[in-house]
Amino acid sequence: MTREFTQAEIDKHDALVERADKLCQGMLLIHDSYPPNRLGWFGRRKLRKAILCFEEALRMNPQAWASMWRLGKIHQRLGDHSTSLRWFSRAHKVNPTQPDVAREAGLAALDCGQAKAALKFCQAAVDNSPDDAGLVCNLALAHMLCGDDQAALQCVTRAVEADPNDKVSANVRKLVCDVRDGKRRRPRSLGDAFPN
Repeated sequence: MTREFTQAEIDKHDALVERADKLCQGMLLIHDSYPPNRLGWFGRRKLRKAILCFEEALRMNPQAWASMWRLGKIHQRLGDHSTSLRWFSRAHKVNPTQPDVAREAGLAALDCGQAKAALKFCQAAVDNSPDDAGLVCNLALAHMLCGDDQAALQCVTRAVEADPNDKVSANVRKLVCDVRDGKRRRPRSLGDAFPN
């Protein structure tokens, strides 16, 4: 049973989320918006303040999956992949049909080298948005990290056919083929697969 919130509680919650969003503005990778490469001291400080705001908002409304997702994005930006994965996992538990939540959880699991968890999240993302070539490509990566090169090749081929101009899918296809053919060792994480 969920309780009713007073207008004052709603206003306080919304103000916290709005403040946190302003603190994060322009610093997170969201869809196709690329933040500056370097995150300086001041940027990190702003993101840590945003974390406190989102956490306080979640104490007020523990089912707010969007705040969990944003916390995952902040920790992703700070390079704390395990904490990022925890927040995305919580958001996915609350809203399992939202493909972007599953996408981010899958990518965070890939970042952490948790291939089986990544496979679960990536499959959920594809189940909820089967025509998204990027999600299918992520699923291919998860299959490859789990050692199933045949399933990986099927997925990445589907992704390439859906969007032949996508360079990411083409790179993943080459990686899957190289691993399958023994030209490259099997990566253990996303960073291992695509080092900077």
